[in-house]
Amino acid sequence: MAVDLFLPEFPSSEGIQTIIYVHGFKGFKDWAFVPHLHDFLVTENTAVVTFNFTHNGVDRRDFDDLPRFAHNTVTQELRDMESIALWLVNEACQEYNLHPEKISWLGHSRGGANVILFASKFPDYVDKIVTWSAIDSYESLFKAIDKNEWKSQETVQIMNARTQQEMPLNYIIWQDLEMHSKEYNILSAAGILTKPWLMIHGNSDIVVPIEAARNLYAACDHSIKIEIENQDHTFGCKHPMKDLSEAPQDFWFILDNTLEFITEELDDSDIQI
Repeated sequence: MAVDLFLPEFPSSEGIQTIIYVHGFKGFKDWAFVPHLHDFLVTENTAVVTFNFTHNGVDRRDFDDLPRFAHNTVTQELRDMESIALWLVNEACQEYNLHPEKISWLGHSRGGANVILFASKFPDYVDKIVTWSAIDSYESLFKAIDKNEWKSQETVQIMNARTQQEMPLNYIIWQDLEMHSKEYNILSAAGILTKPWLMIHGNSDIVVPIEAARNLYAACDHSIKIEIENQDHTFGCKHPMKDLSEAPQDFWFILDNTLEFITEELDDSDIQI
């Protein structure tokens, strides 16, 4: 995996909190705002990790490995996240003075669903989670695809509106979801989540409608939801971005709330399951 670790220039002497950013379905660690998140989220007490999933279709540049993208399952992405967590706990925490019990996960879109599921399955590697524009069902990503046609042809093509590429999806992706239909139910995972959770969603999101956030919020009694008025799936941010000065004011509000939530000290009484 391609991984970037951003550390404080003048770190606290205590163990540093880590924020791991998890990109979405057609995302990558150098998309739009992602490579600039550390400019806001890194403080003397926080570090930021961004990474590419092993099968996200990006090797050295923008979607240059589509055969790998065609095999990208939820199971594979969870394995990747576990690998990142193990690397942090077993190696990076000691080397860079990161706190092994203060690892928070920030996920966008499908990455948000992955964060919810990962936190429910591997709570020992999670302090808090934040989701931006999260989906509430993996199956929703493929609702426009005829499943019988997908099975018979073994591969279907979807369009990337930004790059105008046709991107292949192998049937193994759907088989993986069917095989783990109960285990990978995002609303069920939200219902058993024991970690603090902030969700942020634009109420004008046409990619993942605001109803997804409302469903997730209803599933988890202790979650906190912020709806951003008149904002879309990426909160007004476009690729590429030279720095955060190109981000709209709403995105700065989102960053501020994200950092405040992650760095706020909570105790068990703040979470009611």
